[in-house]
Amino acid sequence: MLHTNTLTKRIRRGGLTRGQAGMTLVEIMVVMTLLGLLMTILAVNFLGMAENRKVDAALLQMETIKGRLDAFKLEYSRYPSTSEGLNSLVTPPQKSNGRTPAGYLDDANLLADPWGNPLQYYAPARTGDHPFEIVSLGSDGQQGGEGTDMDISNWQR
Repeated sequence: MLHTNTLTKRIRRGGLTRGQAGMTLVEIMVVMTLLGLLMTILAVNFLGMAENRKVDAALLQMETIKGRLDAFKLEYSRYPSTSEGLNSLVTPPQKSNGRTPAGYLDDANLLADPWGNPLQYYAPARTGDHPFEIVSLGSDGQQGGEGTDMDISNWQR
């Protein structure tokens, strides 16, 4: 049995006995590996959730634009043509009476989806019996795809 005086001297000198040693390098590496795996799993799940929220944001954005297109129709008695596109909501065309109404969208950034790709506009809609269609090409910016790469249409809800 060590006396308190002897133990205090060993601690001051840094001389711990073999049974009192800290974690080995292998134990530290195992803990670090487990922490890395846990962080990877959490990051993958978080990024997947973030991409799904972007899909929801794109649909909400399309609903906003749809309302602005309806306002455009009230003013012009028609929806913008495909060639006029969604830019006609920011800079409306001149009316037959020579007047040009104020824009229906203040921010042209709303014409890009949450991934930064321009929204596509078709009048009439490519499918279905709709007067127009707003399409986001998804996270990959290419037609088609699956998951968050899939095309999103304002009529898919």
